[in-house]
Amino acid sequence: MRWTLRRMERASPEEIVGYQERRLRAMVRLAASRSPFYREWFAASRVDPRSIRTLADLPRLPLLERHDLARRPDRFRVYPSKAMWTAHSSGTSGQVVTVHRTAGSSAYELATLQRQWAWFGIPHRPRSLVLRSHDPDPHGTGVLTRQVPGARQLTISSYRLDPDRLPRLLEEIRAFDPQVIEGWPSSITALGCLLEDAGQRLPVTAVITSSEVITAEQRALMQQVYVGPVVDHYGQTERVAMAGNCEAGGYHQFPDYGITELLPVPGRTDSWEIVGTPLHNWGFPLFRYRTGDEVGPAPAGPCPCGRAFPLLGRIDGRVEDTFTSADGRPLPLPHTVIKNLTGLREVQVAQLAPGHFEFRLCPTDSTDLSAVQRQARKNVDTYFGPGQTVTFQIMDAVPRDSSGKLKAAVRAPHD
Repeated sequence: MRWTLRRMERASPEEIVGYQERRLRAMVRLAASRSPFYREWFAASRVDPRSIRTLADLPRLPLLERHDLARRPDRFRVYPSKAMWTAHSSGTSGQVVTVHRTAGSSAYELATLQRQWAWFGIPHRPRSLVLRSHDPDPHGTGVLTRQVPGARQLTISSYRLDPDRLPRLLEEIRAFDPQVIEGWPSSITALGCLLEDAGQRLPVTAVITSSEVITAEQRALMQQVYVGPVVDHYGQTERVAMAGNCEAGGYHQFPDYGITELLPVPGRTDSWEIVGTPLHNWGFPLFRYRTGDEVGPAPAGPCPCGRAFPLLGRIDGRVEDTFTSADGRPLPLPHTVIKNLTGLREVQVAQLAPGHFEFRLCPTDSTDLSAVQRQARKNVDTYFGPGQTVTFQIMDAVPRDSSGKLKAAVRAPHD
């Protein structure tokens, strides 16, 4: 994988397209013969899988929507379930989807990221301080950090950051001596604010961010507190497309990871929706998956880095309000508490007041509401901590915002 990725980094645009089309042809034929969804679709549409040969043929395949993965994701599987594992995501919406991953696709994901990191001088397996949803102390024993065996990682919960814990937390971080900080921009910023208020800095080789759109203010704070450059990448739980910034400042598609289509957004002349076709997950083939994320115009001209990877405009992806716990802690990316609430048509979590969270559930006829509510309470205890108030509202449809979109997490006053 690393050899192929290095070769593609030096490839011409024509060589990149050739690589994409070879992988596309193989994946289409595999899906047509072994995936129940595509086997039925090709039979009903009378499209010969062998006729899908080039990127120009790709629009002949159907666009996939989130509900296709929310309703019957197993119909896309090619490999047996024991050869893969599942993951869930609510994305920027309140519709939870289920996907399946193979060991090979996860290895390719990591190898692709490591290639990008190398552009910034990050070593192959850096000592990494990780700030996401991981809770190093799920049993309430007072542990603040946890080293992951064999992974050279020190994890910190994004939901346990406060001034009282900072001195001990900083002592454990410095003892670990991280080379990079990796995680959600909002979590890395929360730690950065605590460090800035305490007059502390934590210099690292780089700050690696993902999962949220990073703001100019967040980037400036990170560069001041952590000193190293910000290395950002865009992706999804569905893993259909990937992009990231280079050392010269360009934000590139990674075309050997997946084929990225940019479809015009109706009614707007300066926005395109990202539609992805991954080229690495052989056990769970997806073609033309609508991510719901939008981008603006791409910069004109080639990137000074010299790579032939196409440039991407600014991504309008996930931007979430930070919730507040009952004891005043910031709770970044709060949609985490609904990611595994499956079996619902729609779901949203709303903060009605600090420490008071309402789950808005739209069940189907087969939804086990008691099980969903138990899981929701467990998620709040795990991620937000005990002592929060949790309520539920059963609805036919979750209200949309002014743009017409359903947000997975909102701050809203109680009606």
